[in-house]
Amino acid sequence: MFATASAVATAPNFKTALIHKVFFIRWEQPPSPQDLYAVDKRFREAYEAHRQQMCVVVTTGAKARVPNGEQRKGLFKLLEDNRKYICELHLVMEGNELQHNLQRIIASAQLIVTRIYDNNYARLHKDANDIAPFLTSRLKVDGNRIINDARLLGLVI
Repeated sequence: MFATASAVATAPNFKTALIHKVFFIRWEQPPSPQDLYAVDKRFREAYEAHRQQMCVVVTTGAKARVPNGEQRKGLFKLLEDNRKYICELHLVMEGNELQHNLQRIIASAQLIVTRIYDNNYARLHKDANDIAPFLTSRLKVDGNRIINDARLLGLVI
């Protein structure tokens, strides 16, 4: 592997890993409050290990249910609370069906309304491969290799 992933941690709803200053979160289903707490703890531990801002890639699996209002608030609070530790945020919403396209449109609108969206900070993607050029530019490493390592670990498809 190109980059060493620090402890790929899994739970029924999610999986996390740190690969070369890129923190990956994969949601298989919307998070519970306990899931959000666990992800927040893992993220802060990764930040403390490097003491510099990280790129974050959040992936929602194609079979994941749409989060309800409380779950969305929890996800946005997680991002808001950790924004100072994040240099770039990439959201990947997998899936090719009409429902997935509509979810991406709604997610884009929510990012704008909550003021999280910024073309230099947060971006929404359909495919993880679209993130590689941003990682290459930001980290000065081969972003394709980081995405491929994440794929091998089941963090992105």
